[in-house]
Amino acid sequence: MRPADSLPANALLAACAAFLLAACRTTPAPEPERPNLGEVGAELMQPAVGATRMALAAGQRFVFPNLTGPAALPEYPPELLPLRLDPVVACADVVIGDDGLVREVLPRTEHCEGAGTSPHQPAFEAATREAVLGWEYAPALVCQAPAGFTGDDACTAEGMVETPTAVRLSYLFRFSQRDGVPEVERGASGSR
Repeated sequence: MRPADSLPANALLAACAAFLLAACRTTPAPEPERPNLGEVGAELMQPAVGATRMALAAGQRFVFPNLTGPAALPEYPPELLPLRLDPVVACADVVIGDDGLVREVLPRTEHCEGAGTSPHQPAFEAATREAVLGWEYAPALVCQAPAGFTGDDACTAEGMVETPTAVRLSYLFRFSQRDGVPEVERGASGSR
């Protein structure tokens, strides 16, 4: 074959390659519309003023309750997402029984900076209550060492007795929206 005879074949090959490359070109899929999502953050709170505080005797130690499994955090009320509200704060006192089950979730406004300022406050308090009622804890304990124990940790004393005890934890939840992406955290402070 002479080079002059292969020119049409080369042109045909180039045309086929260009056609195939053009056929393979895809247009990117349109970005899906992002749903309106809320964000929830939480932090530790001091117990309410006047709350009964646990007084431990010598030879005693308090063991804080721990969540025993996944704890569903409050969801931003979906009906309020389209309103694009400013951040809303909801505080709650959570009463945990000596069996580790949540007994009550009470709204709290005292020493809860920013709480109660939204006309939509009841919806945020309801979301908080609904989520927190499903939490379960390993109960709080008071370890009592035998008389005469001189160590630092009553829970490590030989013959020590653990007594489950009811507690109240105080939580502050911040509900907000940021770029349609939710974030959830929680915090607590305890009292008896």
